Amino acid sequence: MRTEGPGAHQEQHTRSQEAPSEGEPYAHGPGRPKDVPEAAVVLNQRIIARESLDSSVPAALKLKKRIKRFALDNELDHLPIGDIVSVALDEWLTARGF
Repeated sequence: MRTEGPGAHQEQHTRSQEAPSEGEPYAHGPGRPKDVPEAAVVLNQRIIARESLDSSVPAALKLKKRIKRFALDNELDHLPIGDIVSVALDEWLTARGF
């Protein structure tokens, strides 16, 4: 049972965007590089050159289980995890000016 109020998630989300820790805030970049296309443009191409992005995620978030549940609930045979990660990271970096 959750004891957090309705605004707890928003407060946590706001804190996570403010700074990496209690120290200095993230540096804001000069803006999205002009030579980087929008994620949707790239992902809608038939052939895409790809590179590996190795990352580990907190087990407590149960991302693997949630992804599988999402795919099952939506009757998806294949869920393009790389595309989902690409969109999420692209939006995150763009919001910070990189």
